[in-house]
Amino acid sequence: MTTAVGIGRLSRSASRIVGKAAAGFHLLRIEAYSQTKTVPAGRNINSGNFSIGGYSWHLKYYPNGRDASSANPDYISLYLLLQDYNRPNNLQAQYRFSILDQAGNVAYGLPAKTDIFKCGDDDDDSEEQISCGHERFIRKEDLERREDLLKDDCLTLRCDVGGFSELKTLPLAREDGKEDDDGDAADDDEFGLKPQHRGYSGRRRRRRPDDKEFVQWCMAQKRMG
Repeated sequence: MTTAVGIGRLSRSASRIVGKAAAGFHLLRIEAYSQTKTVPAGRNINSGNFSIGGYSWHLKYYPNGRDASSANPDYISLYLLLQDYNRPNNLQAQYRFSILDQAGNVAYGLPAKTDIFKCGDDDDDSEEQISCGHERFIRKEDLERREDLLKDDCLTLRCDVGGFSELKTLPLAREDGKEDDDGDAADDDEFGLKPQHRGYSGRRRRRRPDDKEFVQWCMAQKRMG
């Protein structure tokens, strides 16, 4: 590429896309189990929002099942909803629901599942089925006779989420093309070459790397994660 007379040095920059495996869990402690049984079938109680892998989630707990037409619901339903309005694309993720005993260990759980989550909110869920989970998570009769799961009217649910990558774009290097009066690189450049001593004044200055050095330095940076 030909450089026109009178044009200063070109700015140079680099960035990187990094990824790491996303994994985390959320606990939902229900401290009034018997009172939640008064919630009608088909109605849910939400957990607080939590973040895993850069996405916002919440649990949907149905004390009398998700099926509103059931006159005598026997099961608790439990669902996971991806609530992130800034992420329009669908996300494939793995999740697992379990119940902890009084020591904090998993004492009941269903196998992990992998589903496609659609971003949205509760208002969309009845039509789009954007949450994923288990309509028959546990039979209420089975839960109520296990003191290791339900004690003093309290139980603790655990939801593990993972199986996808959290991607981020981060800066790698930047030079804005500015120079000082002697033609050295400006102090605000964010390029990682070691500064060199040059000039008779004894000032510590950085020699501006040529394009090949810049490229080689960027490619030599260690992979993150």
